Amino acid sequence: MRQRAAGILFNAQNQVLLMLRRKNGKSYATLPGGGIEEGETPAEACAREVLEEVNLVVEVGPEVLVLDNLQNHEHYFLTRYVSGEMRLGDGPEGTIRQSEENWYQPEWVELSRLEEVNLVPEQARGLVRGLAEETA
Repeated sequence: MRQRAAGILFNAQNQVLLMLRRKNGKSYATLPGGGIEEGETPAEACAREVLEEVNLVVEVGPEVLVLDNLQNHEHYFLTRYVSGEMRLGDGPEGTIRQSEENWYQPEWVELSRLEEVNLVPEQARGLVRGLAEETA
């Protein structure tokens, strides 16, 4: 199984940061994250992946979910903004993977619109809602 880490980041406007995706003709959204590299902890991978994908430095907080999803063993962390301007980062998503068929776009999504977004995996939607209520 591939090891993966993702970050959950809220802003003061009651929005969550998602990576909107289009791949193989399918549109969906994920929480920013990616593969854990050799020698990295899941928390270190979360911070690195958020920086690579959306150009933000975050402080990684508690691990809030671990699940097996498709061929991934995934670690989800609550994160806190430290610095940076949100945009498609300088990692592979923004440099070598971006194409008409494989498209990435980070976006702040209103929690009230969460049901309109095809957020995967499905467990992420409930997790985001629950954390938003706890941190409000």
